[in-house]
Amino acid sequence: MWIRSLKQLFSHHISIKSRLLIYFLSLVLIPSSIIAISLYHQSSSTISQNMTDSINRSMQMMELNVQETLEQIDDITTKIYTSDTLQGILSSDPSSDEIGIVNEMTQLSTLLDSYSFSNQGRTKFTLNLFLMNRPIYNLFPSIPHVYSVESVQNLGWYQAMSYKSRFKVLGLYQGTNEAGNPPQYSIRTAKQLYELDNFAVPYAGLITADVNIADFGKMLDSLKPSEHSEVYILNAAGEVMIGPRMDEVNQPFSIPELFSPSKSLQEPEFQSQITSMQGEQTLVASKIISQLDWKLVTVSPLRDLNGKLLTFRNVMIVVILFSMVMAFILALFLSNNITNPIRKFIRAINTTDSELFNVSIDYKRNDEFLFLFQRFNKMIRQMKELVDQLYVTEVKKKKAELEALQAQINPHFLYNTLDSINWMALKKKMPEISLMVTSLSDFFRLSLNKGRSMIQLQDEVNQVQAYLTIQQIRLSNKLTFEIDAPSHLLQLITVKLILQPLIENAIIHGFDASKGRGHLIIRAALEADILTLRVSDNGSGNHADVNKIQDLLTSSGDETASFGIRNVNTRIQQWFGQPYGLQYEANEEQGLTAIIRMPARKTADGLSNDLLLDQRDHLS
Repeated sequence: MWIRSLKQLFSHHISIKSRLLIYFLSLVLIPSSIIAISLYHQSSSTISQNMTDSINRSMQMMELNVQETLEQIDDITTKIYTSDTLQGILSSDPSSDEIGIVNEMTQLSTLLDSYSFSNQGRTKFTLNLFLMNRPIYNLFPSIPHVYSVESVQNLGWYQAMSYKSRFKVLGLYQGTNEAGNPPQYSIRTAKQLYELDNFAVPYAGLITADVNIADFGKMLDSLKPSEHSEVYILNAAGEVMIGPRMDEVNQPFSIPELFSPSKSLQEPEFQSQITSMQGEQTLVASKIISQLDWKLVTVSPLRDLNGKLLTFRNVMIVVILFSMVMAFILALFLSNNITNPIRKFIRAINTTDSELFNVSIDYKRNDEFLFLFQRFNKMIRQMKELVDQLYVTEVKKKKAELEALQAQINPHFLYNTLDSINWMALKKKMPEISLMVTSLSDFFRLSLNKGRSMIQLQDEVNQVQAYLTIQQIRLSNKLTFEIDAPSHLLQLITVKLILQPLIENAIIHGFDASKGRGHLIIRAALEADILTLRVSDNGSGNHADVNKIQDLLTSSGDETASFGIRNVNTRIQQWFGQPYGLQYEANEEQGLTAIIRMPARKTADGLSNDLLLDQRDHLS
């Protein structure tokens, strides 16, 4: 339903220009938007995948560096373990005097210092040696890095070692710290020592290597994916061993739920997930260092990683906006180019009816509209010619008819003859003949009226009264009549000779058929600025006759029987227009009533009847 309503609104209530704009913009923007969005999503997926692969490679490099560092420590401790100095001390009995003990500890400390690794900024570690059955070492704490096993055998890290593991990474180690100083953390490894020359001795001690987590962190930071990335190393319990902030060390990682074990039997070696941290979109990735049971974690802001994607998106938005503006400008230009001729045509024909036939559209461009406008101009010219021909022909016809009626009798000859007859009747003392001749003379005088088409109602009433007087004498006083015309209406103008044809029609077709006495009533009245003239008879007319007469009034035939009343109707409408004219009604008892309606006017000013103008031109 709403689709139909939208279609009707779009089809019926939107201008052609707006529809063309919508069509053109849709044609340009919809495909380009689909292409741009598809390209953006495809590029986003590709860049995101490349970003994830890049982080994975970075974490692989971190893992290799960690393993390489631990392998270097294993190699160093192995060299110390197999050195002649250490093996000679392990294979000999402990010294019994203090000087021998000090010399022995000094040799071992010098050996350890010679293998402490610090070269070209690479990871530095500290070596410590713990030997069995030498508790006397504890008496000389001033000699560094050489201790008795008894001094650490009750510590947790020592007890966590297995006797079967020759080299073990113990994990995070918190060293002793002086009062007021923050704790010092390092990653500790240990290698168990055995006397190579005497396999009967199962265990001789161990060497530990401590790598400061700050040095470890620097090595990892050099490989982080982006400038603002943070790198963590977690132990099996999810606690931070290495991180960018010391207050996080030896604490549970802040978002452990992101890397909970999967539902499969084995957790994926590499994982990544986007989450919100402190109101910022962040990519968190983890990689398992399987040999150590550690987890390497990187936390990278997407604004760093998505730099290329954001740049690509911004460029795409600019391109789309530019395309929209250009599409709108082109669509506006095209729609104006198409609708301007239509609007020009509408302006040209949006004139009054009287000026429509004078319209001519001037069009310069050579396209389809030129052909249409040329044909339109030709059609208007032809219509104007046809209308002029038809109208002039009709006016001339009416004029000829009127002139023929008026020219049938020479006015001067007629008046002189009638005047002579009148004097003869008076001389012979025949008053009826005199009255009849006088009435006939008045009738023709008022009918001719010096060629004017419009007369006052008083003259029309006088002309009708003269005609009825003649008819009374002719019918031996079987005709009676009444004329009711208020004096204030007698000054109004009317078309001449409109009542006499109606009265004649009533006498001929009504009274003669009735074979009785006839009575006519002529009334003039003013109804809402409409002058109404009624001619009522008591003849034989009925409703069927009314229908026949109305058909004769509206027909275009040349029946002589209807010429008089149809001429009355036509002349009234020529002067005052279609709303006015003649119509018939049947009386309640018997007879018909002819009703004439025309505007109540006292002058003919403003009436544009071409017949009158043509007559004036003819008379001039």
